[in-house]
This record gives sequence, C-alpha cells and structure tokens, in this order.
Amino acid sequence: MSRNRDYILYFYGYFTVQLIFIFFNVYLPVYFFIVLDVDRSELAIIQFFSYLALLIKPVIAIYFDKISPRNIKKKILSLSSVGIIFSFYLIILSLSYLILFGIFFGINIACTSIMDVMIDKLIIEFSPNEKSKDTNALLTQIGSICGAIVPNLLFFFLFSDIYSYSTWNLFFIIGLISLFPLAAITFFLRKEILVVNYEKEEKIDSTKPKIGLKSIILMSSVLFLFYSERIYEYPLEPWILNKYGEYYFSLFALLLIMLIIINALGLILGGIISNKLDRKKLLTISMLIYGILLIIVPFTNIFLFFLLFAIIQIVSGIIVINIISLMISYSHKKVFYFQIMALFGIISIILFIPLGTYLSNFIKTEFIIMTAGVLKLLALIPILFLKVKPKE
Repeated sequence: MSRNRDYILYFYGYFTVQLIFIFFNVYLPVYFFIVLDVDRSELAIIQFFSYLALLIKPVIAIYFDKISPRNIKKKILSLSSVGIIFSFYLIILSLSYLILFGIFFGINIACTSIMDVMIDKLIIEFSPNEKSKDTNALLTQIGSICGAIVPNLLFFFLFSDIYSYSTWNLFFIIGLISLFPLAAITFFLRKEILVVNYEKEEKIDSTKPKIGLKSIILMSSVLFLFYSERIYEYPLEPWILNKYGEYYFSLFALLLIMLIIINALGLILGGIISNKLDRKKLLTISMLIYGILLIIVPFTNIFLFFLLFAIIQIVSGIIVINIISLMISYSHKKVFYFQIMALFGIISIILFIPLGTYLSNFIKTEFIIMTAGVLKLLALIPILFLKVKPKE
C-alpha cells in the first residue's frame, strides 16, 4: 500500500478520535451538568475509572514495538474501529445511567487508544529528520482539526432549545453515523499496512545523537503539567452557558470552529518556525504566554474571553508541534519510549479531569481555569532543563 493511501487511514483515525473528543468533552458536559443535572461527585468517580482505560496505551505500545509495521494485522484495526463505533452507540443508550456510561466510555477509550498507538508507531518509524517529524505531526493534527469541526457545525444547526431531549438524541446519532466510514476504511485495507524501504530511512536515522534518561524524565514532567489544563474540561462549557446565556452559547459553537481553525494556523506556524528557531526558547515563551493568558481569561468579558482564547489556540499549536517533535527525538524511534513519556500526559488526564468535575461542586470555574494557568507556568521549570539538539 502506498504512503498516500496509508495517510487516508491515519487522517480518518485522528478525525474519529477528535470527533469523539468534542462530543464527549465539550457537549456531553453540558448535557450532564445542565440538562440531566447529574451528581458531579458520582460522575467524577466514574470518570476516574473510565479514563484508567488510557493505561492500555503503554501495554499496546510494548506489543507494537516488538513487531514491524508490516506485521500490524488488518483485523486489529478492524476490531478497534468496530469497538469504537459499537461502544459509542452503547454510550448513547446509557447516558442516564452513569455506571453503564462509565463502562462503555472506558471501552471506547481503550479502542481509540489502540488506534492512537498504531498511528504513533508509524509517525515515529517515518520521522528520520526534523522536517519529517513536523510534517507527520502536522498531518495527524489536521485530521484532528477536521474531526473537531463536525460536531460544532451539527450543534449550531440542530439546536434551538438546549433542553430538548430529542435534539440531543439526534445530535448523538448523527455523530455515530459519522464514525461508520472508519469501519469501511479498515475493512478494505490490505492485510499489511505500509510497505516502504526501511533501509533507506534507517541510514538517515543512524546519525541521530542519543539523548539520555534525564531528558525523557524532564519531557514527561512537561507533559504531565501541560495536560493538567484538562482540569477545567468538564466545567468550562456549562460555565459559559450559565455566565453568558443560551444565545451566546449557540454562537459558541461557531466561535469554537474559528478557534479550531486558528489552532490549525498555530500548528502551521509552529511547523514553519520550529525548524528555524531554537525549540527550547520557543517552547518556553509559548508556555509562558499560555499560562499567563489562562490566569487572566476567566475574569474578562465575553469578547475579550474569545480573543484571548484565540491567542491561546495559536500558542497551543506551536507548543504541540514542538512537544511531539521532541518526544520523537527522545524516543529514538521506539514507540515504547514515546509512550512512556505520553504516559505522564495520560496520568495527568486521569487525575485532572475527574478532579475538575469534583471541584466544580464547590469552587467557581474561574478559579479552576486560573489553577490550570498556574500549572502551565510550572511546566516552565522542567523545560528550562531540557537538552535540545542544536539546529543543523
């Protein structure tokens, strides 16, 4: 199978992951907090156990690190794609029953994690130089951006009443239908994925200098603190709805699309300037701006709120490109090392999403967002000690 044909799968894989993310992490909080008014403490406990499914990533990574991409079987992708679709369907049916929701949500997370690892494996294998690292990271991020736009368009055109159960059901069903092409794509794949000339790329890669365990530990710390921003993930959208009203929340769907496009520009900008400027300085400045803006943004009016979030999206794109590229460098083309670093991002998600849901019971969302900004600033400490290969 040609490289271009492979990218169709990887693009739609990331499209699927991000589409599910927007459904479950942007609009589902509104459904849970505003429409169903669920017990947030109970939901936080359910979230904690559901997100533990993310820990399957390092285990799967060890398995895939022992085999060549040629031997990644078609049936693994097919089963994971079917699992994603079927668990999404069961989640829709169980939204009013938190325990069942947690079980099926965990299954969905596990299936998407398997697909994530497979894509990460291929990104690492085919990133022999700085330019290819940024290109591969950019391709997967574009798939994510496209997947993020679809649910927002659906929400804007479907909803006239935020409390309409029938509209919410239609919203989730259309989301489910959007996942069907994934199963078709994996079903019609050949039995082996990606046939390339490994010898050529290995020769290029053999000149890469080794970076020690210290850099991996520092990068893991950066990832843990970077993903701590997920603490405001569930409280954010209900807070916007309560603070600015249903009319502005409807516009929020369109504004979110604009923010996603702006984030794409940030990714493109990051890909362009990262190879021309010092990665460490760029990451330091970007993280500093990100943290300061998160501290300020919850205390602004609605117009300044979205303006500052637009700037945050540009900065976020630059940070993501550089983090992924540095992770690839430190992993030495071994997906296991890559996933060890990513594991600390996973642990951060497992801890901070439920924590934010729980804290929203008795702490104002403004202070939860501000806390995320402080944690972002703390990420500057390990960044300052990172060892980055000088530009050639």
